[in-house]
Amino acid sequence: MAVKRTKIGYADYSGGDANFIIGCTPESPGCAHCYARAIYARQGREEVFSRPVFYEDKLRRLYKAKFEPGDQPFRRGPGARPLVFVVDMGDLFHMSVKDEWISKAHQVMSLRTDVDWLILTKRAQRMCDWTTARLPEGWPENIWIGASIENMTYALRRIHYVRWTKTRGPRWLSVEPMLESLPLPADLLRGIDWIVCGAESGNHRRPFSPLWALDLYDRCRAQGIAFFGKQDSGRFPGTPLLLRGKEIKEWPR
Repeated sequence: MAVKRTKIGYADYSGGDANFIIGCTPESPGCAHCYARAIYARQGREEVFSRPVFYEDKLRRLYKAKFEPGDQPFRRGPGARPLVFVVDMGDLFHMSVKDEWISKAHQVMSLRTDVDWLILTKRAQRMCDWTTARLPEGWPENIWIGASIENMTYALRRIHYVRWTKTRGPRWLSVEPMLESLPLPADLLRGIDWIVCGAESGNHRRPFSPLWALDLYDRCRAQGIAFFGKQDSGRFPGTPLLLRGKEIKEWPR
């Protein structure tokens, strides 16, 4: 299965062979309405959300994948490298994911220097520990390592590990779903290059205020951090998040 253009607003490709690991288990409140688990439940394959599965054949195909702009430029504009979100149906650093699987993923992504790769985890401590043990020189510049946070409790638990993970590429945070205001202090954000922010969608979405996102955006501006407003609260995904009357869609330089 080829890697396909994605509906995720800040990336160019996801899914298909980019999901060489599928599955996860709940880790924190942000997992309550997991879209990936809901998809697999509808398919009658919810068992992968008790123990992740590794597809090495997908990883081999990913190494040879072609990422063509098609009729439109990449999200970041003409001349930009394609931005590919990997393992968006799981967690690369889940405790059931073997070290050797992560190493194989790192090898493939490192060799494809024509692509920028997005990694997102809720297990930021394991990411940091694995990197320290296995990558003394850190992650290469074309692999963007990040953590998902949803409230202050998990921001305080995870952001430090993102900052401590050695890398030559951008460090990022996905604040989605944003479940409360995040008055993150400047020293906690030091070393973070990009923040994606979005509300929950669906019939059971939890409360969200655009003022929370606006405050986070102002903190990003003060720190020189790129900010991407992914979506406002709504029944369906993709409701524009307007801050002072406009959408903010930035990527790290």
